[in-house]
Amino acid sequence: MTTLFRLIRRIAMGVFGAGAGLAMALIFLIVFGNAVIRYVFGSSLAWGDQIPVFLGIYGVMFGLALAYVQDRHVRFGIVVDFLPSRMREGLFVAVDLAVLVIGVLLAWSGYLFMANRGGMRISGLSSTVRSLRDATGLEFFSVLGTLAPYQFALCLGGLLLAVAALIKVIERLAELCSTSPEVP
Repeated sequence: MTTLFRLIRRIAMGVFGAGAGLAMALIFLIVFGNAVIRYVFGSSLAWGDQIPVFLGIYGVMFGLALAYVQDRHVRFGIVVDFLPSRMREGLFVAVDLAVLVIGVLLAWSGYLFMANRGGMRISGLSSTVRSLRDATGLEFFSVLGTLAPYQFALCLGGLLLAVAALIKVIERLAELCSTSPEVP
């Protein structure tokens, strides 16, 4: 593999890992902070229950791309392990190509879902978003009270999965081309 491809793979893995780690760290901080606030002041933040759920979705999307690039995803190895190595690698390439298509379709369906139902309001965030918008005077914050930013996780997850699958296809094809066929 070329140095450029290795660099791209390393950057992708770094982005996937950082996204998953950041989402999980934010979930911890929000849940912990909300619990402390609840016990100290007697009431919790209005958005403290909603945002961790959405962050969890983003974390899963980054994590699935990282797991796919690292080949640490769930696989039915009992069937695959009985195949000759060349056939197994060919099967993996076919699966990677299928996952690439599935990632693109997931991103597209997420976009359609966001376009059709993204304007729906989230009742648990409406008052907080309204207060934030009124305090700053920025209308941009209104979108945070709708489902669109959270449905965008499907678009992002599909794109991340497609990138991960593309990296694996290139990696496996390079490996297949560099090795000679097995001699029975």
